[in-house]
Amino acid sequence: MKAEEKLPPLAVVVRIRGSVNVTRDVSATLRKLRLLRVNSSTLVRLTPPVEGMLRKVKDYVFWGRVDKNMLRLLLLKRGRLPGNRRLSDENVSKYTGYGTLDELIEAVWMSSSPTEAIKPVKPVFRLTPPKGGFKRSVKKPVKKGGILGDWGDRVGLILRRMI
Repeated sequence: MKAEEKLPPLAVVVRIRGSVNVTRDVSATLRKLRLLRVNSSTLVRLTPPVEGMLRKVKDYVFWGRVDKNMLRLLLLKRGRLPGNRRLSDENVSKYTGYGTLDELIEAVWMSSSPTEAIKPVKPVFRLTPPKGGFKRSVKKPVKKGGILGDWGDRVGLILRRMI
């Protein structure tokens, strides 16, 4: 448990806007975050360098901290193995070094690098547009009544509708 307290929080980053008229710096940062398409998402730890990257691309993405239940839902519904195989207990034990899906979730939760912990699983999760559409503007930050930026712990409100 002490190792969990020392780790920065686990967050999900979702790209909302496309690549038209994007500056070179922002485009490079989105590539480093592996967010190449709209409605794609990745898991990151909120370390100071990652927070700097998120500040740079804040006009194109939203992000927030995830809990274990949301992580489980994301991996179960949108996690894919090579060959576009879904994650199930038998596929996890067959293609990864983990016995069950719960072991994989625990490893990702406790890891300092979530993309390394889920190594055979693809690091990018392809999401759908939210059911019912975005309830706010996709061109404004959260504080001004939009979608973009840091949602904190409330990110599950949008993410559930996109999974």
